[in-house]
Amino acid sequence: MAGLGVYRALSRVFPHSFRAKLMAVVAGCTLLPLGVFLAWLLLHDGPTQQQLVLSVSLTVIVTLLGVLAALFLLYHLLTPLRMMVDVVQAYQHEHRLPELPEDGRDEVGLLMRGINCGLREIDDGMRELEKHALEDPLTHALSRRGSDRSLHECIEHAEQGQPLMLYVLDVDNLKPVNDVYGHAAGDRMLTDLVTTSQRWLRDHDWIGRWGGDEFLICIHDEPSPANERVQHWLRDLAAPRPDGIPISVSIGCAQYRPGTDAAELYREADAAMYAAKARGGSMLVCDDGDHGGHGGHDGSLRRLASG
Repeated sequence: MAGLGVYRALSRVFPHSFRAKLMAVVAGCTLLPLGVFLAWLLLHDGPTQQQLVLSVSLTVIVTLLGVLAALFLLYHLLTPLRMMVDVVQAYQHEHRLPELPEDGRDEVGLLMRGINCGLREIDDGMRELEKHALEDPLTHALSRRGSDRSLHECIEHAEQGQPLMLYVLDVDNLKPVNDVYGHAAGDRMLTDLVTTSQRWLRDHDWIGRWGGDEFLICIHDEPSPANERVQHWLRDLAAPRPDGIPISVSIGCAQYRPGTDAAELYREADAAMYAAKARGGSMLVCDDGDHGGHGGHDGSLRRLASG
């Protein structure tokens, strides 16, 4: 890296000690002129006053030049320390991983390797913690926190013109399955529900566990093709699985309209889901978005045949 020339040059002479590099610069640039002057005095018996004045003057000038050279060399020798400060600040503010050189074998080289390794381990740990915070540990769908974050991101994309459909799902027969077959069977139902959905969800679509047996699905598509995919999935879920237990799901959906926020879109899809449960479950009911008529919100709900 640029700026490491002095450090690397002195590393050839003092590869294992940064303190030796510092002492060499200070001693070589400031003490050497004084040493030469003292040696001259010892070698010359009784120098004349003129010679003494000239020697002292030259020694002072050379020493001052040596101090300037020492300051210059120390400034560049400390470049690795400035680089370490920069990469720590870059990670703190921008989460940018460090790229410090790792070829040094002295204390500074060990410190640079330690910063590289430490910040990478911290970053890996933070990513793992974020993954656990945003992912449901049982089904590996998004967690409630992850779903909430993703829903707001979807709203932002919808505000830019992308179509958006939100589906609220509730598993109708989870409690009976838990009561009869045990919670392990209920857990398999939830896991299968998520696994089968991920086979047809596209890159920008997602499923999240909102809590218990309630899930959210966001699909960036127009209502007709999105509903068609969900209905096909609903029919597949109702078919007996290898353990002989079908999955009955009530689904409510709502379409994003300009000006709709995440909470309002969820309330509409959630109300449609409860309407699906009230009509017997295992069906898809959609909110048409027309809430201004005399029928109120209930008048905007429309059942879509599931098969």
